[in-house]
Amino acid sequence: LPTVMARASDKMLINAALGLDSWLVMRHGGNGSQNSETDGCGFRDRLGCYFCNDIVAPENSTNNRTLDQQCTVTRPGLAPIASSMAVELCISLLHHEEKHNAPAPSPLAGHGSSSFSPTVEFSDSTSPLGVMPHQIRGSIVSYTMMTPTVPAFKYCTGCCDPVLDAYKKDWFSFLKNVCNCPDGSFLEDTAGLTAFRDEANEKMDDCLDWDEDSEGDEL
Repeated sequence: LPTVMARASDKMLINAALGLDSWLVMRHGGNGSQNSETDGCGFRDRLGCYFCNDIVAPENSTNNRTLDQQCTVTRPGLAPIASSMAVELCISLLHHEEKHNAPAPSPLAGHGSSSFSPTVEFSDSTSPLGVMPHQIRGSIVSYTMMTPTVPAFKYCTGCCDPVLDAYKKDWFSFLKNVCNCPDGSFLEDTAGLTAFRDEANEKMDDCLDWDEDSEGDEL
């Protein structure tokens, strides 16, 4: 819900997620700058949200999972690390003229590497305080971090246009239908995710049929 509300009002949203020994801090994409241009790689487009990597609707993360998979147990150092990174990312965005609509570094720029550099080459994806990554993923197993940039998923259940339109049209009815559908199918149907998965399954079946026909021809 905060993801939908943030995009509907075009507000900044930064989330921090903790695993057993890893953490994630990311900024959700806004509605985009009116005078922005793509860099040829598509990363000037709207950035993805926390749910853009999922192909299912959000569900109860404590059901049918082991304790370390429920995100209820975490090593003691992760919370202060992730929260401090979230604060620094927020302040860095506030110092950019486009705020939360500021572009993220392109993966081709090399900002995703783990090498240490006390300086940074300034561009439209940096503020006076430095780089403004889309995501910061860290691990205290290997003591490393990476900063990937991921565009928004067209059928995301948290930030896609059909979900946003349904929320703006009648937010109360939309939220009631989402909450009254425990399997998440209503949200998946609204986002177009159900049709997307069906299409993907059909294409996969076609590929398998093609492989079987090829093997038969060889024999």
